[in-house]
Amino acid sequence: MTRTQFKGLFKAILFFTSAAVSLAQNTGEAVTYGQKFSLRSSILNEGRTYWVNRPTSYNDPRFSPQRYPVLFLFDAKSTFFPVCGVLNFMSGQDSVNYQVPEMIIVGIDNENRLKDLTPNSSTKNPEGVESKEFADRMLAGSGGGELFIQFLEKELIPQIEANYRTLPYRVCIGHSLGGLTSSHLLVNHSGLFDAYLAIDPSLWWDGASMIHKAAAMFKSYPTRKMQRYFMSVVDSQQAPSEMGFHLQSIHEFARVLADNSPANLKWKLQVFPETDHSSIPLLSWYHGLRFLFEGYEPDLYAMMKDTGLIERHFSGLEEKLGLKVTPPETVFEILTHYLTAPDRFPDAKKALVVVVMGLKYHPDSPYLNESLGDICARNKEPEKAREAYEKALQLRPDNEPLKKKLSELGK
Repeated sequence: MTRTQFKGLFKAILFFTSAAVSLAQNTGEAVTYGQKFSLRSSILNEGRTYWVNRPTSYNDPRFSPQRYPVLFLFDAKSTFFPVCGVLNFMSGQDSVNYQVPEMIIVGIDNENRLKDLTPNSSTKNPEGVESKEFADRMLAGSGGGELFIQFLEKELIPQIEANYRTLPYRVCIGHSLGGLTSSHLLVNHSGLFDAYLAIDPSLWWDGASMIHKAAAMFKSYPTRKMQRYFMSVVDSQQAPSEMGFHLQSIHEFARVLADNSPANLKWKLQVFPETDHSSIPLLSWYHGLRFLFEGYEPDLYAMMKDTGLIERHFSGLEEKLGLKVTPPETVFEILTHYLTAPDRFPDAKKALVVVVMGLKYHPDSPYLNESLGDICARNKEPEKAREAYEKALQLRPDNEPLKKKLSELGK
């Protein structure tokens, strides 16, 4: 094996990048994403670290407490911070973007990724050939994936669900060996997650043994609810020849899915040209999340014309995505803003309908109760406005502008 070939194979197995823990504003104030935690695992018999980032609305005092899907990331040291940025842009209020739901992000550190992210030990190289020399040099200590999955299922996931407001909907994202793990979870542990994103996954592992067993596993696949799987791959025309079996395995798994995937599994393979094994994650995160939540994005302009569409849209997501969720408070917030702001699309009647509908799902929302008061005040209904303002103030006693509104209402 030449030196270039060895470097290519090594790159296909292990990837590490550095990530900054914080950004800095012009004031010098540190701005951080998430928190880092430690957990002693009795299953793994070692301490593990993980990161958690909560959605922007999680502690927003304007809104009532909500529950969120949870996104689990492997290789957190290189993926946690960029994925926080991507997801925040795709679901955040500041970007006025509702392509995917807000989610709690849990990044898992994999210090020994060869152990954590391989489902079994192997002595086959990335070309699918038995090689004791390669195995001794590169694959020693592999095969701890099943224990790692037990750690997720029995220790980390319960820890997250006990400490955060979660919905029973989980997404896992992995790249390379992490993509192998995401795919292994899909085939062999289908109940643990609801959606899977496998980025240029190392399906070559152990001579592509997982692929060879997948068809039989899909025949007895549980059909409780809809699941989604997105797999990305670099362009074979632009990839080095050393990645031939790697790419062949990914396309072979796509053929297995095409012939055997159950009716409740929607999947997609997407080829990204002008990328390599290390650069493909960024595009995969964006396009993968779009596919996993295809149909989630609300048409705000259509909802302003037909307010009944709000409930119809979100009630249909359980059948499309397996995601059971009430219309989010942030959607009512942006629609209310559009329908009340004089420089947007003011319509007092529709604004009232939207706010009342929002309060049906979020009765303890400080924002929606205050908005109801604003609308009633404009409609010259001071008693109704006072009642709404007072409830909003009970929910958020530190709202000084609202206290001023109440005072002016009395005059």
